[in-house]
Amino acid sequence: MLFVLCGLCTGALPAMSGPTFADTTAIGKIVREILQDKDFRAAAISVFAVDNRDGTIIYARNPDMALRPGSTLKLLSTASVLELYGPAKRFATYLAYTGEINHKKNFLQGDILILGRGDPTIDSKYFPPANGKTAPEYWAEAIRRTGIDSISGSVIGDASFFSGDPVPPTWSWLNIGNYFGAGPCGLSIRDNSYDLILRTGHYGDTAQWVGLRPPIPGMDFDIGVTADSISYDNAYIFGAPYSGERYVRGQLPLHRKHFTVRGSMPEPALQAAQLLDAALKKVSIKTGEPPCSRRLCRKQSRPLASAYHILDTLFSPPLSEIIKQTNTHSVNLFAEHCMIHAGIALGAPARLDAAIDSVLHFWGKRGLQIHDVNVTDGSGLSQYDTFTARQMVFLLTYMKKHSPYFKIFYSSLPLAGKSGTLKNMFRNSFAKGRLRAKSGSVERARAYAGYVKSKSGRDIIFAVNINNFSCSTSKARRKLAQLMDALANL
Repeated sequence: MLFVLCGLCTGALPAMSGPTFADTTAIGKIVREILQDKDFRAAAISVFAVDNRDGTIIYARNPDMALRPGSTLKLLSTASVLELYGPAKRFATYLAYTGEINHKKNFLQGDILILGRGDPTIDSKYFPPANGKTAPEYWAEAIRRTGIDSISGSVIGDASFFSGDPVPPTWSWLNIGNYFGAGPCGLSIRDNSYDLILRTGHYGDTAQWVGLRPPIPGMDFDIGVTADSISYDNAYIFGAPYSGERYVRGQLPLHRKHFTVRGSMPEPALQAAQLLDAALKKVSIKTGEPPCSRRLCRKQSRPLASAYHILDTLFSPPLSEIIKQTNTHSVNLFAEHCMIHAGIALGAPARLDAAIDSVLHFWGKRGLQIHDVNVTDGSGLSQYDTFTARQMVFLLTYMKKHSPYFKIFYSSLPLAGKSGTLKNMFRNSFAKGRLRAKSGSVERARAYAGYVKSKSGRDIIFAVNINNFSCSTSKARRKLAQLMDALANL
């Protein structure tokens, strides 16, 4: 009894559970209904909404509870890199050669290098080439213009600009073989992914191999996918970086002649070299050695020249466009690159863990309570990430009040009923066209964070998050949509 009385006197117990205010609002009613649902009996929910004009708390329930944020964590990565570089920043990739060119014989005594500097957009599906040519085709033309028609060495993809692990170490085995689990790389190409094309038959039949796009030498697929009476992709690819061995498991729809399952490349730098080597052959330029990556060359104890000559430079789209694609379409690969580049701008080594430490310190100096967070990647794919609703609202408030690039940041967020991950939500709601938010989803977790102009004209900044529900993600999404709709109708 003495313990309970002391807790009540210090306010410790009320602060640990329940809403900050009495749940008399429409939002409070929705929260109560959620928690009374059997599918959310064991769930943890956090809601925090403030009026941007005066900082008034509109609603709060467990705002300091650390929960898995999912892809709302991309807001941290994109806000950081935008603040540090500005919207006009472009990332370069260099085409170079080692050795000497014998112009009389049109012969290069040396190697061709692709020197990556962390551009995630090369031949990305989110950025179609302006001239209709792929990057390898463009590079092959640049080499051909020098007059070279044969090369003694090989094409070497160099991804050494980024150091550290090829994927964040906290990503799960379920993630890393699939396109959404493609890790950050100093030299990226085609979103670091490939298309595995399968054919399905009758119910229970094992899917059959059709093809691989682009071709990747050394890949070996153990296909255990079966045909099922579903209409969506429920197949997963399992495999480790630098290994071509892949296991494909799960289910796909019945009777499909060509069904594409996307996977993550074993080594993007090697793939870039292989694609350029193939493009060179198409314009009749011969190479003396097979394509290689810098990592693989070192593993094979192949000597690499330290001096090189730059032939051409390929620039990424401006950072503003990269951030827009990152947040609108929730691109994990781009977010990881944003986090690492933000760390580089702060003087950290070009690896993820060092970047995260530097970025959190950067925001800590601006008032973010960083001791309660746990950030292990830049995209929110990790199950080990935690963030609070109050911290998310702080980040969004800072960007609105203090960032010279707020309009760019704001416009990168999906618009309710109109674009990105919110395109099919709020179609018949007052929130349509008035709410911008980043969504987040990992196993048994769903979150949203963003801005909404309410019916009464209030400028609301909010974060909502729910973890450990036992229903489908779509049901959790509908519940949180009710909360956001209530905010819009205030």
